Amino acid sequence: MANSRLRFLLAIATGAAGLMLAGCVNFSAIDDLKDAQPTGTAFDQALFKNYVFLARSFGDVGASSYTTFDQIGSLSLSETDSDIAGLANTFASKALQLSRGEAVDPVPGINAKSHALRDRLVRALTPGRDTFPRDAARAQADYDCWNLNAAVASQANAAAQCEQSLTVTLARLENEVHNDAGAAAPTPAPQPTASATDSSAPDAAPAAAPTPPPQSSAAPQPSAQLAGSNVYFGFDSWMLTADDMRVIEDTIDTARAGGQPKIYVVGHTDTSGNADYNMHLSIKRADVVRDALVDLGARREAIETKGVGETDLAVATPDGVRDGKNRRSVLMLGI
Repeated sequence: MANSRLRFLLAIATGAAGLMLAGCVNFSAIDDLKDAQPTGTAFDQALFKNYVFLARSFGDVGASSYTTFDQIGSLSLSETDSDIAGLANTFASKALQLSRGEAVDPVPGINAKSHALRDRLVRALTPGRDTFPRDAARAQADYDCWNLNAAVASQANAAAQCEQSLTVTLARLENEVHNDAGAAAPTPAPQPTASATDSSAPDAAPAAAPTPPPQSSAAPQPSAQLAGSNVYFGFDSWMLTADDMRVIEDTIDTARAGGQPKIYVVGHTDTSGNADYNMHLSIKRADVVRDALVDLGARREAIETKGVGETDLAVATPDGVRDGKNRRSVLMLGI
């Protein structure tokens, strides 16, 4: 199943349905990279460099270098099976298409989540290619890195880290496009009003931040709480949005203006789902905010993150209730 899924994605990505992943793999794409040069628009040239970087990040399979592509420098892409070779050649083929002046679109989505993210990406790319070519190219490369690696079982860790990077790069691009267009802030959505026993509470995060609850003893104890310092997430998600990026940017600006060197990020969930899973999800929500802060210029060593799962709710609900106010990361400043 994984091999057939990868063949489908690679055939579309490269326009070569005959690309074989079993037995002898044709390395002509990798070999041809040494003579290829970036051409076209600033976006095309940046995307070319990203794809070359990915193609060569597989070590001996694709090239001699063992470099990484993710935000925190922890990808390991050096396996030698034929699926990995197919991945390396696919990224190389996409780079070669760009060197020939051919347009390269993001790979197709393969499920509801990747379809939705591809739609978001395409909407941001439409203006972003011309106005923010470097960031637009990085977002597309992250998206393809996530989807193509996810098609190979042994690359699950790489896929997860590319997805984590995508949460930052796509939200950053959306925020840049939004600010460039001078769009007015959206009208705040009504706050969720479902009762504590209503399991059909809306999944959308509230537009206005609720007053943060007192922090539990498990959470960091900063010296100052930022007003409006909550970042909200969709159900079972740790994806950031353009609105989230504006909150994160405000956090950095406030920290610099106030001379407060520490930023604390506490991830939370609602009560739906397993408590152990929710603890893991809350950590991911804290970590993605940390990565966004670092991406925007904050020092990693000045950020402390913690996930508290469903143990410190903004809105008290029984177990098993979806509530948008509880699915959040809280940002606080301290010294």
